Amino acid sequence: MKVKLTNSIIEKAKPKQKPYELRDTKILGLIVRVQPTGRKTYYCEYKRGSRVKLGVFPSLCAKQAHIKALKVFSDFHSGIDPRKPKQKSITVKRFGKFLELHYFPWVDANHKNPTDTKNRLNAECGYFLSFRFSDITPHIVDKWRLQKIANGNSPHTANKCFAYLRAALSKADEWDVHSPNPIAKMKKVRADKSLRIRYLTSNEETRLRLSLDERDSKLPFANPNCHPFKGHLMPMVLISLNTGMRRGELFSLKWEHVNFDLKQVSITAGNAKSRKVRHIPLNREALGAFQKLYGTGLAPDMYVFRKKGNKPFKDVKNSWARLLLEADVSNFRWHDMRHHFASKLAMAGVDLNTIRELLGHSSYEMTLRYAHLSARHKADAVALLM
Repeated sequence: MKVKLTNSIIEKAKPKQKPYELRDTKILGLIVRVQPTGRKTYYCEYKRGSRVKLGVFPSLCAKQAHIKALKVFSDFHSGIDPRKPKQKSITVKRFGKFLELHYFPWVDANHKNPTDTKNRLNAECGYFLSFRFSDITPHIVDKWRLQKIANGNSPHTANKCFAYLRAALSKADEWDVHSPNPIAKMKKVRADKSLRIRYLTSNEETRLRLSLDERDSKLPFANPNCHPFKGHLMPMVLISLNTGMRRGELFSLKWEHVNFDLKQVSITAGNAKSRKVRHIPLNREALGAFQKLYGTGLAPDMYVFRKKGNKPFKDVKNSWARLLLEADVSNFRWHDMRHHFASKLAMAGVDLNTIRELLGHSSYEMTLRYAHLSARHKADAVALLM
């Protein structure tokens, strides 16, 4: 069957009694094979009867599969057999040059947010850019991250920088640039695991909503090419408070992901941090916000929140900061609306596993942060000792 292979199309492909294949209409030779078990695997058929495996959905999204397929065709037409492992061709000796020539192009093709990864390596790990691989040792790395903490960074931040450095060196090891990875066995710095949970008090939420109303009332009428709300901030905030979506998930949301009949919004594997699809039911306020946003002439592939040319938002830092100032709400980040959503569910007695599914946490440990807010399940457990 020939279709335009997108994340949405692949997600909807149901397993059958026998394996079957979906072939891309844009890149002839790109295939998704659907097994009876539900496993969906990408292949690139670069010539008749010859194909190579590219990866498995959703770990590899459709965009990444397209990029890898084009690389296979490029290698094949250059005389390189895609089925044979490539010979060692990387001879760079300095870490910074390795990033520039080899690691960053790979990041562009495989990371969800490549710009963030590259910026962190250039800025936070910039100390090592001029280093030869042979000069990067566990002792040097340990001194570097401890110095970060001494300079005022938290252990969590130091560990995050260390993780980016270790991931790059792991690729250097995998690609035989420098073996073995000198810091592969190093452990993270011990840190306090009681991560910050900030949610709005009843008074803070009231002030925030009043400020949103006041802000919206002062704005001119909405541009019909944008959306019917006077401003983009109010619907963004209302939907975030009532769904717990991450900022990136909200900004990448398209109308094809909103189901008014089922009253739910779907987070696709390509946009989710966990790379897994999840569905979030919409309460009355969130559904109302989507209904007000929706208008005639909107195509399914259009972003819910968009700029001219159907371009998604990247951030709303300035308008968000002004709103918090007007509402007299301090120490509250955009991501804290996600904590607010989860905290209200926990305080309402919703079980932690349901909260985990709604938030899209990859591990139960992440959701346990909200356990102290839910007294009901503890009381039920103690009541068994009668």
